[in-house]
Amino acid sequence: MQATATIQRLYLKRARGEAGVASTVVHCTAGVGIDGDVHANRLSPRQVLVTLTSELDSLGIAPGALMENIVIACDRPALFRPGAALVGASGVEIRLTMFCEPCRRIAHLAPRLSGLLHRRGVLGVVVAGGALRVGESIALVADRYPALPESPYQKFLDFLPTVPCGRVVRYADVAIAMGVADSFVRALPGYIRRSAGGDLPLHRIVNARGGLLDIVPDQAKKLQAEGVAILGNSASLQKYAWQGPDQAALLADSGRPQ
Repeated sequence: MQATATIQRLYLKRARGEAGVASTVVHCTAGVGIDGDVHANRLSPRQVLVTLTSELDSLGIAPGALMENIVIACDRPALFRPGAALVGASGVEIRLTMFCEPCRRIAHLAPRLSGLLHRRGVLGVVVAGGALRVGESIALVADRYPALPESPYQKFLDFLPTVPCGRVVRYADVAIAMGVADSFVRALPGYIRRSAGGDLPLHRIVNARGGLLDIVPDQAKKLQAEGVAILGNSASLQKYAWQGPDQAALLADSGRPQ
């Protein structure tokens, strides 16, 4: 199923927790997000936030107040959900990944945050880059991708196998890739213990400085077998840290022709 949408507003967010600056055009980079936006990150499933004009009108909230990047008007709003894609005439494609949960930064906009559940907008990642312009017509393609799981633990299980052999990620990187708050790093040691004994490449997780983890058995041995040099019980982040998939890998994963 497909719907027609029109871009009503565009915003570029320079800092976390702040509303974006209105723009008539934004440029998107595949696998990264909107150029110059604070949430542009190869690891993140939260590169872009898209909101419906109809929801803003219904809630009585001004465009931009929800800290969104893109506001669209759509003739079939029921199709606007995780798993859908926004596809522009120029080839830009945004995969919608998950609903954006209400948070304390927008608590002043509603008597209760629960009233904004599934109404703040849908987050997404840029699959194919290019320019988006206010007034541009775009297609909303339903169910083009699988929606990301809502369970944080399942997101953890899904992400770890994507880390390439011979590379490492920090706790903070894992939280970013899961699309959870930075404070969630405190839960990750519990997830690691819970997942021990399986096939998950837990040995590719290191601390903020590249240090190995006491809770991962034989971590040094497993990393060395993958070609990672261990010096002083640490792996060089400069050499081995993984920053997310490149454009070719992203296109292959999405099923789009390369």
